[in-house]
Amino acid sequence: MLMRFEVENFRSFKTKTIFDLSDTKNYEFNSECVQSGLVSKGIIYGRNGCGKSNLGLAVFDLISHLTDKLFPINFQSHYLHAELQHETAKFKYVFKFDDSIVEYSYEKKALRDIASEHLQINGVEVVTYNAGAPLSTTLKGAESLKTDLTDSKISALKYIKSNAVLNNDDETNIVLQRFFAFLDDMLFFRSVEFQQAEYIGYETGVTNIYADIVDKNHVSELQQLLNEAGISCELKAIETNGIKSIGFVFDNTTINMWEIASTGTKTLILFYYWAQRLVSRGASLLFIDEFDASYHHELAALIVQQLKRIGTQVILTTHDTSLMTNDLMRPDCCFLMENNKITPFSSLTAKDLRFAHNIEKMYKAGAFNV
Repeated sequence: MLMRFEVENFRSFKTKTIFDLSDTKNYEFNSECVQSGLVSKGIIYGRNGCGKSNLGLAVFDLISHLTDKLFPINFQSHYLHAELQHETAKFKYVFKFDDSIVEYSYEKKALRDIASEHLQINGVEVVTYNAGAPLSTTLKGAESLKTDLTDSKISALKYIKSNAVLNNDDETNIVLQRFFAFLDDMLFFRSVEFQQAEYIGYETGVTNIYADIVDKNHVSELQQLLNEAGISCELKAIETNGIKSIGFVFDNTTINMWEIASTGTKTLILFYYWAQRLVSRGASLLFIDEFDASYHHELAALIVQQLKRIGTQVILTTHDTSLMTNDLMRPDCCFLMENNKITPFSSLTAKDLRFAHNIEKMYKAGAFNV
């Protein structure tokens, strides 16, 4: 699981911003939101423009150079902070796998231009790389690798992953493989007004979500979900100009749902599309930006309840203060993002927060001013 993350000089993050998922308390309610002392299900609240979306992009930056998973072009612009264009962006990740700790840090001049990399496993540095200098590694199985990467901007760690035959019996290498597997199963997505969803990681290509639902024979299941969400409709698979899609069925006609569906309905369909994949394959870390865009607050709460049941580390961002309730979450798993700080509500007040406290009311009254 992701334990801690730091970023500096990336997009809106001019100075160092820290996202600590290990600052948990001993609340007895909503225990499924914490696993092994780390936040397993978290919600980040914040005003427009505070950096919630950029945080998701920052956390998933390592997908761009350590995996072959999708990293869309439209996420690659305006990489460095506008005032620090001649310096490097800095990232630091701490992951926990059972009793093992993986610490990975690097600097970049641009998305595809790595200036340095450092990898520590259980406190021992096993990979060191600075652009222009030889790669250094103590990983068993990587001893014969070429160490001069001067003519390549490839990640040193990705280079080792792709070219070394690492000793599978070595404890350090076993932890490293768990790290790589975690990265391959990370997923970021957000709702957009396009037929093809914006996402990072997890898969390697872009899929038409409506055609995918048709191909998997999930149209009736989608209809049931929409009906349960209060959207009374009848759906059927259709095909237009050779492209599969889904239509709303009316008395005398069927209309492509993409043409007339509300933004909230499209957002729910996008969630359903990814939820089906998570059911069949699972994920390591799921980050949904503005997960409840255009949702009614009751539907947003229902989605949170569903996500709490899956065995995936989940981070959501939202503006909806109605979700600030101990019925859904707990104060150490709800974060306020403001002034480049991400702080759990449990650390924003000296008051001993209990289940009966109305967190939303306290927030609106200024009890959590940072």
